[in-house]
Amino acid sequence: TELAGTFSGTDNLRVLWLSNGVANTADGEFMDQLAGLGNGTARVEVLLPDAARIPSALRQPQLQASRLKLSAERAHSGEASTQQVTVRSLSGRALAEAPLVFAAGQSSATAIVELPLELRNEASRIEIANSRSASGVYLFDDRWRRKSVAMLSGASQELEQPLLSPLYYVSRAIQPSAEISEVASVDGIQEALKSGTSMMVLADIGVVGDSNVTALEGWVDNGGVVVRFAGPRLAGGHDGLVPVELRSGGRSLGSALSWEQPQGLAPFAEKTPFAGLASDNSIKVTRQVLAEPSATLPGLVWASLDDGTPLVTARAQGKGLIVLFHVTANADWSNLPLTGLFVEMLKRIADIAPAAGSLSTEATNSAAANASAASSSQGAFTPLRSLNGFGELTTPPASAAPVETDDFFKMQPTPVHPAGIYSRGGARHALNLDAAGDGLETLTGLPSSFSVSSYERARPTDLSGWLFAAAVALFIADCLAMLYLTGAAARMMKRGAFASSVTAFLVAVLLTAAPPPASAQEATSSQGLDAAEQFAMQASLQTRIGYVLTGDMEVDATSKMGLEGLSRVLQQRTSIEPADPIAIDLQRDVIVFFPVIYWPVIAGAQPPDDALLAKLSDYMKNGGTIFFDTRDDNASTASLTGSPSPSTIALRGILDRLDVPALEPVPEGHVMTRAFYLLQTFPGRWAGGQLWVEARTSGEASIKAAASDGVSSIIIGSNDYAAAWATDEAGNPQYPVSPGGEGQREHAWRTGVNVMMYALTGNYKADQVHVPALLERLGQ
Repeated sequence: TELAGTFSGTDNLRVLWLSNGVANTADGEFMDQLAGLGNGTARVEVLLPDAARIPSALRQPQLQASRLKLSAERAHSGEASTQQVTVRSLSGRALAEAPLVFAAGQSSATAIVELPLELRNEASRIEIANSRSASGVYLFDDRWRRKSVAMLSGASQELEQPLLSPLYYVSRAIQPSAEISEVASVDGIQEALKSGTSMMVLADIGVVGDSNVTALEGWVDNGGVVVRFAGPRLAGGHDGLVPVELRSGGRSLGSALSWEQPQGLAPFAEKTPFAGLASDNSIKVTRQVLAEPSATLPGLVWASLDDGTPLVTARAQGKGLIVLFHVTANADWSNLPLTGLFVEMLKRIADIAPAAGSLSTEATNSAAANASAASSSQGAFTPLRSLNGFGELTTPPASAAPVETDDFFKMQPTPVHPAGIYSRGGARHALNLDAAGDGLETLTGLPSSFSVSSYERARPTDLSGWLFAAAVALFIADCLAMLYLTGAAARMMKRGAFASSVTAFLVAVLLTAAPPPASAQEATSSQGLDAAEQFAMQASLQTRIGYVLTGDMEVDATSKMGLEGLSRVLQQRTSIEPADPIAIDLQRDVIVFFPVIYWPVIAGAQPPDDALLAKLSDYMKNGGTIFFDTRDDNASTASLTGSPSPSTIALRGILDRLDVPALEPVPEGHVMTRAFYLLQTFPGRWAGGQLWVEARTSGEASIKAAASDGVSSIIIGSNDYAAAWATDEAGNPQYPVSPGGEGQREHAWRTGVNVMMYALTGNYKADQVHVPALLERLGQ
């Protein structure tokens, strides 16, 4: 109608109608309006796709016990064809597949997918393979899916053996009632919150970083549930995201706050989510983190031990909840995770959590527009994710508006209310294109005055060969003309050499015109690399030790000379052949390439910010080792509670920001004492300080496991090791060692060798100790 009014008096009007080829009820009126443009003189050209190329449309599936009946329509009823339909989870994993077989002459097809309840509840979408169209996607919502749980462990990935992993028992307890995703590091917490997580499980994580704490608190205020489990890291210090104030260190058998015997579980109180669960007398707790007594503590306890100390505490925050198990998520501190009661307890907590994806991203301050829209439309469904034309969920357009609850379940998608996921309070619902409910038919009945064209592209004609031949022919003609005009051709003909000269000339021209063979090596070398790529290539092609730049020129020079000296010793005495060490700018450089990073701590060193904290946490969790050296003799971590030196104060500031496990001096029998040399002490330039590594966990079985698996992610010393290792190219020491002289320097070399062998072959060296026992068990 608007076009008719605008172009009513226009002559010679040409109209191009770009159609999707699908018919709808308004086509007749639209075609009449087009035909009437320009007083009926408009030339209308319609572009249509081939009917076989129009994407098929999925319809709402039907539940049949453990089966899912899928149906689809195509816009034509021509030849037989088969399309693959896939049911996918929220993470994109294929849950089930089935063929949609369109028989010849039929425009619809059905498929049956065997989808048990557990898998159906994980389903996020159904899609037609290779469709790349919104019509080939059907979205599931809270009416189909379970809740989503993200889990993060403080343990190094190297140490996560199945039965020892902090998340093993938690994941299996929650798995029947929730979709589980594991977050690789603290750096992925905020991304997990944005993806629609219902519950976040943190197992033995003391510090997650200020920005993550802020994001988690906002997410909890909006209805999220955080479940934390204790452990050595949480007992050593936490970030405040706990329901009650905790005492540092905790309580265990054999400690100052010890029990005479393990404690059992007391009956559950009536007014808690665990009410009605039967207490298990077989549960025994050998260690726990203690809550500080307060007037509000009794109201925050969900479960307690026989002596009245809390086992599970919880605190409501905003619309959400923070829950803390005062024991580990594995069997290190109690056998609770081994019982069926543990499954029931976690299921009760999961029931409190909102449905998967029902928490909008306003909790993480990433959708302020949606938040304002929701606040202005009480009771309305707010667009959370919109389905674009390619069948992809994207950020809703600025024009997307909330939908009133009464209208949502009977409306069709429109440009203002696009298909996608909508959220209201604790509910998340999908608006699918299937809501239109119309059949899929091709556009027909076009007026005879309309000209029809196809979207099919004309195939390009390759003229490069002809053009090249023409260029060569013109070049030859030009050369022959020059020979004729200068008289050279006549002289050559008199000598009878014209024909042979022309033939040789033509061969030379063709060989010169032929392109040279491509050289992959030359292509590679011609591509310029930026500084970051050069650093990555240099650090990854050979084993190298990294050292942290401190900004103190003397300290940095000592680190460089020391690690160069240690690298030479490793080359001479071991099978390790490290290249020259590399200086690391922690803020700029990628650190994943280095098995060991030497970090000399200087007075006034600043603690890491959130970005650097995430980088260091990822590095240590994925097998890297950081060797802190305060370089001040006796001021090691043992002095942190006494009168620490300035560099130790700086170290304490760094460690306060990192998620550091409990530490202990290298114990007798540790792999570090026998990785290459047999050592009992670990001197450097000085000999008074101790070398600290990750502490062994409690329990004899766990001690054996810790002693034979993995490498400590953190080593702390104070003996100024780089100065003891520092030599010039001729091998002359650069700093004196005290008090043991050159004999002590030799032991410093051996300490460095053991540290490197431990970092590179820790598991192998530990397993060697048990070879006799293994052979005996195998009967050899």
